[in-house]
Amino acid sequence: MTESKPSDEEERERWERILTTQTEEEFRDFVIDQLDLRPDESVLSVGCGPGFETAALAQHIGEKGSITGIDVNEAVLAAATDLCGDLSQVSFKQGDITDLPIADESYHLAIAKQVLYAVSDIDAAVNELFRVIKPGGRVAVTAGDRRTHVKHTPTDRMQRADEIYRSEMGDRQRGTRLAALLPEAGFTIEEIVPRAKIQTEINDQIEQGIEVQRQLLAANDAFDDAEIEAWERDLRDLNETGQFLSCSTSFLHIARRPE
Repeated sequence: MTESKPSDEEERERWERILTTQTEEEFRDFVIDQLDLRPDESVLSVGCGPGFETAALAQHIGEKGSITGIDVNEAVLAAATDLCGDLSQVSFKQGDITDLPIADESYHLAIAKQVLYAVSDIDAAVNELFRVIKPGGRVAVTAGDRRTHVKHTPTDRMQRADEIYRSEMGDRQRGTRLAALLPEAGFTIEEIVPRAKIQTEINDQIEQGIEVQRQLLAANDAFDDAEIEAWERDLRDLNETGQFLSCSTSFLHIARRPE
């Protein structure tokens, strides 16, 4: 039987759990710390989720500045509005990074953190970021590269499952492709900063990845149902014995639109 699609409320709760993990909080702080924010800047937070990034930005952007959060999910935006309701410099809009509901040259800074993995037309997304940034303004874009993702896979079954996963996921080199895509859109790259994200236990984010991998293995003749179950048991055994390890590298690209 096909599983039903999660409701907006379930999606909202899932993202709240993911984005409050220590790993995600540290990554959010890492990005903000690189930006040397001014209290009077206007900032666009693209893919803002349930508002944790906008709330963190509000600690640096005062009432003379502004922060606008953008997300495609209405329920997630409702959570963001609840979280940031007392912050006068924060507002939210529903929209997509490939077609932002923003006027040309509106913001000093746009942040798009781990958004591009879900975007099919990356060129359109980067061009939209260029359009909404003021001349002299900046973007901070983070994305990973699948080739940097390493896991502890001590069994032959886990290694074979990982090879299928890498093959089926296809082009996921967005974190390194940005080195070309941003200049092609008109930006000048000022800095590229790598950041390793290490997971040592199975949390909601890892659970999502396990479900994706199960679906890929089920569609592959190399694994039958029994072996898929055994592969998942291998993962959970590692977690129970404190041996689970997954590490991927994200790349923060800080770029400026010329005056």
